[in-house]
Amino acid sequence: MSFDLDTLFFATVFTSAIAGCLLLLTWLQNRDVVALALWGAGFVLGSAGLALITLRGVVPDIWSIVIGNTILAIAYGVGWLGVRAFEGRPLNVPVALIGAAVWLAACAADDLYAAPRARVAVMVCIIVAYTLLNVWEFYRARDTALMSRWPIIVVLLVHAAAFMLRIPLAGTWPAPGEERTPLNLHAVLVLEAMLAAFCVAYLLGSMARERIVLKLQRDALIDPLTEVANRRAFFEQGERLFRRARQGRQLVAALAFDLDRFKAINDRFGHQAGDRVLRTFCDVATGSLRPGDLFGRIGGEEFACLLPNASHAGGMLVAERIRARFASLEMIVDGAMIDATVSVGVASSEDQELSLPGLVAAADRALYDAKERGRNRVELARSHPSRFAPLVPQDEVCDLTRASSRSARVK
Repeated sequence: MSFDLDTLFFATVFTSAIAGCLLLLTWLQNRDVVALALWGAGFVLGSAGLALITLRGVVPDIWSIVIGNTILAIAYGVGWLGVRAFEGRPLNVPVALIGAAVWLAACAADDLYAAPRARVAVMVCIIVAYTLLNVWEFYRARDTALMSRWPIIVVLLVHAAAFMLRIPLAGTWPAPGEERTPLNLHAVLVLEAMLAAFCVAYLLGSMARERIVLKLQRDALIDPLTEVANRRAFFEQGERLFRRARQGRQLVAALAFDLDRFKAINDRFGHQAGDRVLRTFCDVATGSLRPGDLFGRIGGEEFACLLPNASHAGGMLVAERIRARFASLEMIVDGAMIDATVSVGVASSEDQELSLPGLVAAADRALYDAKERGRNRVELARSHPSRFAPLVPQDEVCDLTRASSRSARVK
């Protein structure tokens, strides 16, 4: 079986162009992912550069050698910018253009330009350098949960190694019109370039899709105003935390928070001021918790917290720390100070094992007591926790408990 190098070259050009267009189309559907636009532009530029290089002997050398390789170097630099954008790092345009500048400087040296192997060595070093920079950018962000990250690192490393083989083959590539031999290393390298373009484009698109899905999943579980766990996330993650604690025979404390007279703050200072109070409280609360603790917004000005490996005393200590820190803050809006405080109810599985909704219900009942006794205070669940164990499905108990307590609660 024989491979025609001209056909393989043009197939590579076609593959790169199509890959670039698909990435650009994907970007048009997801304008927030700037990396897709840069990757698409890089592939399109690369296909243009390869097309000029492929036409050597048909077009003047200044186009096929100088300009074609300059465009190819820029394409690899733009692709690197795409990786930087994808990983949330600043775009360094000068570094992206260094490869093209080095190539043009090399072509300006008559002795180097006249030596095919030297020209190829310069271009290979430029492309391999950008490829390895891409590998480094992907590798140092390896803590993110993207399945396509490691496959693309492997593909890029193989591509860099294969590209290095072009240096010893420089000067041996068949000239236009020269008879082509059956399957040889030249054809293998061109075929590798085509497959690498296809695989890299596919994996880049796959990574972008994974990132979009992860963002959607995160947005579905994060409260957009306060950026803490929302009600759904709190109970989903709380069930896992509670289950692990029970398996490890650890205590769990639940804290229920309600900002005092929050409606009055909204009415007097406006909803923007109210939003600021909510965000400030979340900053205070999360800054007072351990990494393994769970904190979430249950609804409105109501929040909840789960403390694994914490008894009644531990829960009371954390609750009082949050209450005191929040009460001591000075929040000034339009020259007026907002007097914002929080009431807290605490319950623990210290007395006996409970379900998560039952424990939260007990803390909510203690919160009701804190409100009744003057607000801006912490109260421990007075009764035996089993009194609050739910008799309805777990996903409904908190709604029922809160509905009943709200009917009597004085804000």
